Amino acid sequence: MSNEPVSGIKLSQIIERKLSFLLSNEISPWDGDNYDLGERDALQKMLSDSVQMSEKEFEEKYLAEVNRLKKRIEGKDFSEKDNDDYYESFSNTLVSILALINPANLYDLEDE
Repeated sequence: MSNEPVSGIKLSQIIERKLSFLLSNEISPWDGDNYDLGERDALQKMLSDSVQMSEKEFEEKYLAEVNRLKKRIEGKDFSEKDNDDYYESFSNTLVSILALINPANLYDLEDE
């Protein structure tokens, strides 16, 4: 924790903290299962983009990704080798970050 004003926290810092907690906490230790892998991969991907993209680009990219995953899961457009837990976790992680940026993103997802 820092004594800096909360207004100075960047999205990349929030993502870094979530990733660090996922990988190193003792409350729910990292076990590398598919659910954890989905969350880790989503956070790593978003972390990289959070320092390179504009807010609009970031939101558009990840709203499209969530919608793609939603259709894939709902439409059962996947092979037997695919793991639903991984994709569900990946998607849920994207949604949690998108909702931090703009809570309306939750409703945008429902309308698609």
